[in-house]
Amino acid sequence: MLNVTLRPANESDWDFLCVVQETCMREYAERTWGNWIPEPRGNFRPEIHQIIECDGVEMGCIALIDEADALMLEKLYILPSHQRRGIGTLLLGRVIERAHASGKPIRLRVLRVNPARQLYERNGFKVDRSTDERYFMSYAAPRL
Repeated sequence: MLNVTLRPANESDWDFLCVVQETCMREYAERTWGNWIPEPRGNFRPEIHQIIECDGVEMGCIALIDEADALMLEKLYILPSHQRRGIGTLLLGRVIERAHASGKPIRLRVLRVNPARQLYERNGFKVDRSTDERYFMSYAAPRL
């Protein structure tokens, strides 16, 4: 059984989050746009981020925005050394439970070259539209 916990992010998590984002996304950004541009520190919103831990080891982050009409899954990054263990599925399940409780859909975007699309589809997400770079996906929670 996985002992996956989430803790609120704070400003001191910036360096860790930069490493996680680059480790998880650099290859896909370079394949999509030809280069990697790190997220500016000024864009960091600790209030929407949580640090993913398993047995006390930091292994990624999740960023979720609770908007009036939807839950926006901005990030779900798990370091490669911890992937393919069911952690992403477990965390998506928690977000889906929250969507069901609120009656709101979940929306996200994923780069076309990112195999994470398969994870989302396995968990009930559908592609609503796409561009040359991204898929825009949603999970429709039943209305309350």
